[in-house]
Amino acid sequence: MKISDMTNDQATEAMIRISGPISNICDDEDMLAMVDEIANAKGTPVIKLVAKLLPRFVAFGLQKHKADLYEIIGALQMIPAAKVGKMNFAQTVKAMQDSYDDILVGFFTQSAAAGKTDGGASA
Repeated sequence: MKISDMTNDQATEAMIRISGPISNICDDEDMLAMVDEIANAKGTPVIKLVAKLLPRFVAFGLQKHKADLYEIIGALQMIPAAKVGKMNFAQTVKAMQDSYDDILVGFFTQSAAAGKTDGGASA
């Protein structure tokens, strides 16, 4: 379910559940290295980047952050993370595609940008 289709109470609960796992993934040194590699690959065809980084990203996500990914999917589907592991794989992929939401992406993009502007300090 998209965050923009949720009630305020549902969206609040989902945001609480996904904030920690997203932070865990984004703070991971392997993830930061992959992001740096993408940022420094100017002029490299996208297909070559995907072919090079996709296996690393899948291994990274599923080996190091499976619980985080399940929590994110569960939060957006409004189910416990434990149920995600028992879902059919095609259903899980569809749920992830259906959950993509510009509002959610914009929220985390703006939060990250705000953290960079003030040096990460909070008021």
